[in-house]
Amino acid sequence: MRTERFDLNRDGSARLMVDIYDEKPAVGKAPALIYVPGGAFMMCVETDRGEIASRLVERGFRVSCTYVYPVGRAYRFPQVTIDLMKAIKLVRDHSEEWSVDPDRIVIGGGSAGAFICMTCGNLWNRSDLMQAAGCTGEEGKPNAMVLGFGPMYCGQQTDDAQLTYVANGDLVGEQTPPAFFHHARKDSLVSVYQTIAMVEMMERRKRPFGVYISSNGDHGSTSSQNRFLERDGTASPCVDDWFEGCWQFLQNELGMKQDVKPREPMPMPPLTCELPIVPEGSVPTKPEDMPFGQADNLHMPFSTRFWDIDCDTYE
Repeated sequence: MRTERFDLNRDGSARLMVDIYDEKPAVGKAPALIYVPGGAFMMCVETDRGEIASRLVERGFRVSCTYVYPVGRAYRFPQVTIDLMKAIKLVRDHSEEWSVDPDRIVIGGGSAGAFICMTCGNLWNRSDLMQAAGCTGEEGKPNAMVLGFGPMYCGQQTDDAQLTYVANGDLVGEQTPPAFFHHARKDSLVSVYQTIAMVEMMERRKRPFGVYISSNGDHGSTSSQNRFLERDGTASPCVDDWFEGCWQFLQNELGMKQDVKPREPMPMPPLTCELPIVPEGSVPTKPEDMPFGQADNLHMPFSTRFWDIDCDTYE
């Protein structure tokens, strides 16, 4: 493995640390990871990516990067998003040299890093940010995201040293790439509702997502390599609780090879009972026209023979 450093601004306070692994993929090109560390926007630890990066490298990722951004008084939004777009473009520009698949670049982060990743996923196609990042098309677009315990609705220090409120859920749209979220329910620093709200908006905007929420554990627990005993006597979560689900999610969304058997057609048995009564006033319709499984609909009909919109509500 060799490591290369790329400065993303003039003073080097924003940089991309790139680990390139010696073994090239046997066939074609391999995915790459860009990890954005957490630290409450006050610190940025380059080694923070270790747990998720090591597991992805074991599964065939060719390049593992850390985006190191300015912190404290030097932190600026949306400059951090612009610099992450630059980092993605940089990896794409080196895709031939590093044997990286330019259509399989995953960004990930925890806490503050997850926020920065989410803004990149939502804003990569804004013309002003694209121009600032040197992008003319999709060079700065992430293909998927892995986001842990992030303050997705968060106040930010702007380029003119003012504060602005960034509601990532409201920014989700067709441009937002697939995202896998993980969070601990008892997080006392960043409420689990931050992730729940993002998942709801991803579903409302019809964007692919996966999610793991542990029943216990505090801030950062889901990224821990080890399982610890919490103060209430329960065992905390760790990265291995959700990684396999995340890996399957990435395989599905990035179109990677699957080592599973194809699903056999499910035969429908003949009906052995009388069909349900169609309530008076119901509207006959086709099952595909019914809003099953939609984020803005909680109404499920008793039977697919009809859409019982006029039924009384049980109280």
